[in-house]
Amino acid sequence: METLTITNGNIYTPTHYGYGTVAIQGETITTITKEQLPPSDEVIDASGCLVIPGLIDGLIHGGGGCDSMTGKAEDIGTIARAHAANGVTSLVVGISSGSMGQINASLDAIAQVVDQPVKDGARLLGSYVEGKFGSLAKNGAQNAKYITPPNFEEFHAMWAASDGTLKVISVAPENDDNLKFIKHLAEYGEEAYNNIVIAMGHTNATYQQAMDGIDAGITRATHTYNGMSGMHHRDLGALEAVFDHPGIHAELIVDEHHVHPFWGKYLIQHKGVSGVGLITDCTEHAGLTEEMWQKDAVYEEEHDAFRLNEMADIDTPKYIKDGAMWLDVGKPTERLAGAIITLMDGVRNVVRWGYTLEDALTMATLTPARNLGVDDMIGSIATGKGADVVIVDENLSVQNVILRGKAVES
Repeated sequence: METLTITNGNIYTPTHYGYGTVAIQGETITTITKEQLPPSDEVIDASGCLVIPGLIDGLIHGGGGCDSMTGKAEDIGTIARAHAANGVTSLVVGISSGSMGQINASLDAIAQVVDQPVKDGARLLGSYVEGKFGSLAKNGAQNAKYITPPNFEEFHAMWAASDGTLKVISVAPENDDNLKFIKHLAEYGEEAYNNIVIAMGHTNATYQQAMDGIDAGITRATHTYNGMSGMHHRDLGALEAVFDHPGIHAELIVDEHHVHPFWGKYLIQHKGVSGVGLITDCTEHAGLTEEMWQKDAVYEEEHDAFRLNEMADIDTPKYIKDGAMWLDVGKPTERLAGAIITLMDGVRNVVRWGYTLEDALTMATLTPARNLGVDDMIGSIATGKGADVVIVDENLSVQNVILRGKAVES
């Protein structure tokens, strides 16, 4: 079995370890040491660089110019490669509201890449059904005409299409029927649903309804603040329940558009780095330069925005302005639709907010791994774990990516 060593790097596990060597055999980390090791088959000299765990983005919708809802496995492969090249070695791929045919085709495409990872492509931890069982009052960028109450007919069809790789499902816990659905998934999650993670998102729940949902089995908050009731001095909602309950993993979009840094820092200060997972909720434009996506866009001076090419199944044009994707630009219904960054950009943002690299990395690696139930496999540089390691310079620019024990060629 081939061996690889990364030498002379300043190691963050995500806890700061200091200068040392990481040894890899096959797809597994075997040693972390400050001592000199025997020669290996391949050596990467990380002098002047940081060695960090591969990042885990718990909710993405695309990358590299491809959207997650095309139903094409080759597009999912492109998404996986685009994120891996930017140091994001594990992904949960989001599914927006759409027709059941579109959703199931997309789940099937994701499952194909989960089962047969593409060369130089990030690990796919599974799919994330985000908007299908949300609230019409908080649909955001989700297509309202496809949103339905949680029901087992559609869920079981999605579960079958995903071949058991459906990792996260988001539900609005607004009423007794929704709570019954949540309780069922929680009760039979280990036995029948591969420990599916139940999230609360696109919800207009009151504080008490949200807490009831958490008691029923919700452990995760879909893109905290966005698509979520609350932040009122008298009428408490789902947001306050996320703040109040220590057992809830709070996703935080860190593009500085979806959530102002003031409120991002407030969430982290309140819940701690063990309770917040950094995400991008990014669109197909993640991993593309401005020159790449602008060549297929039309600049509209009156909106100071770029209108993107329309797709046949998209009801409203997409725009990029102010560093994010928007819908209905220039209309009263103008709203955010997604980020255009990768998670490494988000980690840089959080460090710029004043957090240590240890804390930022923890929220982008170990914390999400724990919520997703994969921290025994990934999420930190530790002996026995999967060899997903990234070498970055002091500005967190990616220099090398080691994925499943192999250097990514790109």
